[in-house]
Amino acid sequence: MKMNFKIALFALSFSCLYSTDSLAAWFSATGQAAILNGDRVAAREQATEEAIKQALLFAGASVRSVQQMTNGLLMDDHLEIRSSGEVNTIELIEEVYEDGYVTVSIRADIFSQESQCSAADYTKRIATTYFPLRYGAQAADGQVHEFGEAAALRLQETFSNISNSVQISRIEPYVLNWHNTNKGAQAVRLSEKTDAQYVLAISIDDISVQRDAASAFSFWKGEQATRNFGYSMSLLNGASGETLLTKQYRLTEAWEFKRGESVDVHSDRFWRSRFGRAVLESMQQAVIDLDEYATCEPTMGRILAVANNQLQINLGKNQNVQTGDQLTLFSVQHIQDTFGQQYKQFVLHPSPLVVTQVYAETATVASKDRSLLVNVQANDYVARQ
Repeated sequence: MKMNFKIALFALSFSCLYSTDSLAAWFSATGQAAILNGDRVAAREQATEEAIKQALLFAGASVRSVQQMTNGLLMDDHLEIRSSGEVNTIELIEEVYEDGYVTVSIRADIFSQESQCSAADYTKRIATTYFPLRYGAQAADGQVHEFGEAAALRLQETFSNISNSVQISRIEPYVLNWHNTNKGAQAVRLSEKTDAQYVLAISIDDISVQRDAASAFSFWKGEQATRNFGYSMSLLNGASGETLLTKQYRLTEAWEFKRGESVDVHSDRFWRSRFGRAVLESMQQAVIDLDEYATCEPTMGRILAVANNQLQINLGKNQNVQTGDQLTLFSVQHIQDTFGQQYKQFVLHPSPLVVTQVYAETATVASKDRSLLVNVQANDYVARQ
């Protein structure tokens, strides 16, 4: 079996040979990365790490980190992954330098286990917007004012390449200043508009540049510049507006563009630069963090319509729903305490539901015990636990 993938800056190919154990297999992966500014070591590490990561993900594992390398050789055979997969051996087979690229081939013996939770069977949907630049003046160096838009699109692509259980299903083509607004209320509105279970609120806090003039002793190097990239990320429940996960990411990397140059943040040239590659690596880590949190969380969907003791829900084949799946029905009620504080209460329905028909983005469900579904209305919820 041979499959071809194009991931971000890399061209990857896979083949696998199954052993007598139906769940164990040798996976070979080939990663390719551009050699930028003559940095062969960085290119080799980038290609090798990506090959290892993609081999694991293709086998059904979820990577937390890839081991360190020295001079292109794997230092040990251990990778930290979740219980969905296990690695016995990783071998570095070959590395080839040609036409400004390095191609690295690895082989991994991977034992993929069955999912540890039924909620992982379904793909959870996330909605977001273009990422706001908290201090817009910082975008003047390089004229990177559209960086928040470009970064959102790249993050969506990274989810598609890395995560099997969570995807960005919708990016609204505008900016929400999450740091200056009621996140919870905005998240509920965005979730209702996009049919997403989660809302991702990302604010780019720092994109400043430092430029150092060449010294008298190294004048031939010219001006040296670095650029910061810092962002805050919050994952919110689209039904309640509750903040579920908050993370901050920070990095500083060489900025290879000249003073006064206008940089196209949508171009391959930008994303292949050292700064662009560092941003992609940071976003890969963010996706892994989100995937780790959300994989076994209940998958939630909304009721679209109620008729003839059957319910139409906004989950379907594209979210891996299958006939016979069991779901829990619940509603969200608003309550207020004696001090006027508003709360949301989740009320479970006593009858479990079973999926009877499945379509691309919707499904039909009915009561498993054929009891009447009373007091159920559109915009109530179902969950796969």
